[in-house]
Amino acid sequence: MENKNVVISVSILSSNFMNLEKEITSLNFSGIDEFHLDVMDGHFVDNISFGLPIINCVRSLTELPIETHMMVDDPYSFVESFAKSKINTFTFHVESKSNIRDTISLLKEKKIRIGLVINPDTPISAIEPYINDIDRVLFMTVYPGQGGQNYILSVNDKINEFAKKYSNNNILIGVDGGIKLDTIKNSFLSGARMFISGTGILDSKLGYLGVVKEFRKTILK
Repeated sequence: MENKNVVISVSILSSNFMNLEKEITSLNFSGIDEFHLDVMDGHFVDNISFGLPIINCVRSLTELPIETHMMVDDPYSFVESFAKSKINTFTFHVESKSNIRDTISLLKEKKIRIGLVINPDTPISAIEPYINDIDRVLFMTVYPGQGGQNYILSVNDKINEFAKKYSNNNILIGVDGGIKLDTIKNSFLSGARMFISGTGILDSKLGYLGVVKEFRKTILK
């Protein structure tokens, strides 16, 4: 029996972009709940990933929700254009340079769900002033900007602290980075309910459908 409160999301950063249409189509039938698109500007993190052309492509290939993870200096400046791409959730870093309240206000105006991300070294106090205005908190369990890193176990303590403190708030707690079959259970036990996996799904020998099923089974053991 599946835990309906669990959200499995795939990060396409590690996709084979030569075959993106085929991958997105296959992922639609894998049992995932959401697509996670990492947008990098080359400033907030060293890498540059993709922007509206890829987002629009993914949107045209799926009816599943899309979350954009904004690893950018100025997330506010992206809201208007991204709203036109019919994304569902706009998640941005509390460490970014935009005014957080202004960005939240604009997202509410556009009727887009709001997420805040915190890096492994950022205390939860950084997001507490905005708790009543957001829909999800995303804990980075690796340092942002590179795929394929190992899960930072110490973040589980921070997730647990947040989950206990805000158990009565209707906030989805997510984890991003190093989510594989050997890490997902501990993050679930710490309080996470959304699990973003890139290589853990895309490179699995079990195939997309097989590994997503195993993710859910591992959580429920």
